[in-house]
Amino acid sequence: MSAPALTSPAPSPSLWQLFYNFAMVGLFGFGGVMPWARQMMVDRRRWVDEPAFNELLTTGQFFPGPNIGNVSIIYGRRQHGLAGACAALFGLYLFPSIITVLAGFAYARWWSNDTVQQVFGAIMPIATGLMLGTTLRLLKAMPRNLANGCAFAVTFVLMGVLVLPLWSVLLICIPLSIALRFIDKRA
Repeated sequence: MSAPALTSPAPSPSLWQLFYNFAMVGLFGFGGVMPWARQMMVDRRRWVDEPAFNELLTTGQFFPGPNIGNVSIIYGRRQHGLAGACAALFGLYLFPSIITVLAGFAYARWWSNDTVQQVFGAIMPIATGLMLGTTLRLLKAMPRNLANGCAFAVTFVLMGVLVLPLWSVLLICIPLSIALRFIDKRA
């Protein structure tokens, strides 16, 4: 009879690893860094599993500011307190900030060039595909129950079909989701 397999705990990154990995996410995350952050944290580094990443993302969405910035702060804080939050956030925004400033100079000089406009137009479907792919992975990891399905469907309709402002979608969906969760637990 063999001993049961022990699962190893998720590795805890150092401050340098937090900074470096989030910096690489920021550097290569053109068109949106969420897919890159998810791949780095879940697939490559295995710092968190899929449900834990979903929890980080869900929590980050309820605070003002970019979702992935909030994810980096929350995760960095859990690992190394304020220093971890700062290392992850600074890493995430270092290269995009430099690139954006340089792009601003280039934009002012070359934006009227038709080739430049064509290149940026060609990138749009790739960025959209990356976001959709990440969304499908998040959806796949979401627990399958009636409460989650209804909350997802209502949120999608309000945001994607009716195009309500985010504040009103949250105002409707948060109480609805909580109520559905309590009703579903009783069933």
